[in-house]
Amino acid sequence: MPDSAITIRAYEGASDLAPLLAFASRACAARFPRYALWHPGDVVWELKPEYDRAHRVRLWWKDDQVIAAAMSPAADQLWCEILPEAEHLLPEIAARAERSAMRNGQTRLSTKAFDGDEVRTAALAQLGYRRGREEGVCFRIELAGPLPVSHVPEGFRIIDSVGIDPALRAKAHRDAWDDLSEIGLPDARSSFSTEIYAGLSKAPFYDPRLDILVAAPDGTLVANCICWADERSGLATFEPVGTHARYRRRGLARLAIHEALHRVRARGMNWARVSTAHFNAPAISAYTRCGFSLCDRSAWWVKNLG
Repeated sequence: MPDSAITIRAYEGASDLAPLLAFASRACAARFPRYALWHPGDVVWELKPEYDRAHRVRLWWKDDQVIAAAMSPAADQLWCEILPEAEHLLPEIAARAERSAMRNGQTRLSTKAFDGDEVRTAALAQLGYRRGREEGVCFRIELAGPLPVSHVPEGFRIIDSVGIDPALRAKAHRDAWDDLSEIGLPDARSSFSTEIYAGLSKAPFYDPRLDILVAAPDGTLVANCICWADERSGLATFEPVGTHARYRRRGLARLAIHEALHRVRARGMNWARVSTAHFNAPAISAYTRCGFSLCDRSAWWVKNLG
């Protein structure tokens, strides 16, 4: 793959969304059973809600297809995904991120990598990166086997987001993410607004029938999850999953997840996946009880700059 055939530019707007989503699908399929950094649903969620504007995502193109993508969620961080056949681009991607970090006064650069990706971790070590602190845990469930069935508590209902009031759907998300004190984040606040949900709801891959909610007897939306189904890879992913702080430890998020699992299996998905921070014990317990099995871990690989 000659470098002269590759072009590099930033994400410019809606015309780049479909190629970026196709890239994420190819990466999921090519890396399976290893964990790919981005599922198409992750891309849609990360770029929400304004897809037709420039984003700080840099794309590597060959033959009108994206073969690598990188972004910096913080000045000292790099997230990147590369198709397996284009792994030789990693040194260039890392070098660009290192230069950008130094221009912003950073003395270190951290990049996320999965323990199961021995090619990537070996390449990072060759570039001077060292494995640092834990980042996340990754789970997967095969949909061909028996799926869990949950008992719905009396008065509660499982619904989807077809025809949902956007303000109520946005509030349900905020209720789940405005109080994370049980995992050591008491000041967490969600900025998820009605306008953000309205933008997300128009995006590719979003399907309100896979945006599952649990309603309490008084009608309050107390648990929710969005599941994203990718036909190309046969892989579904959950992002995000949450429960209202006053209704936690009742298994309500599991109700939503179980419903979504049955729905994506009916659509022909073969596997579903979910991930969370390594310290999020309640989520880890919930996913395990849902039938998911640990399949990988991620860590920050760190390089001192200068």
